[in-house]
Amino acid sequence: MMVFRGLLQVIIAYIIYRYGDMYGYEIKRKLEEIHGKKLPHGLVYITLKRMVNSDILEIYEKDGKKYYKLSEGGKEFLDNHVKVLQKVRSIIDEIVNFMNSTH
Repeated sequence: MMVFRGLLQVIIAYIIYRYGDMYGYEIKRKLEEIHGKKLPHGLVYITLKRMVNSDILEIYEKDGKKYYKLSEGGKEFLDNHVKVLQKVRSIIDEIVNFMNSTH
C-alpha cells in the first residue's frame, strides 16, 4: 500500500488522461480495480482536493456531480512523472532480477 500511496496522484492523473473526465466515485472504483483492494474513501477525496489545489486537476459540475479533468499543468505533471517512473522501473527490475537469482 505504501508504494501505491506514493504514486496515487500519478495514477489518478493517468486514469483521467486515459479514460476521460470522471467523478470522484468513478475514480475511486478504478483505483480499487487497479490496486485490487478497497481504498479508504477519505484518501481518494483528500488526494483529489490536493490535486485541484495544485492545478493538476480542474473540477466542474455536471448533472449534480463534481467531475475532475486533467488540466494543462496536469498533463505536464504526468509527462514529468513518466520520465521518472521509467528510470525507477530499471532500478526495480535490477533489484528484482538480482533477488530472484539469489534464491
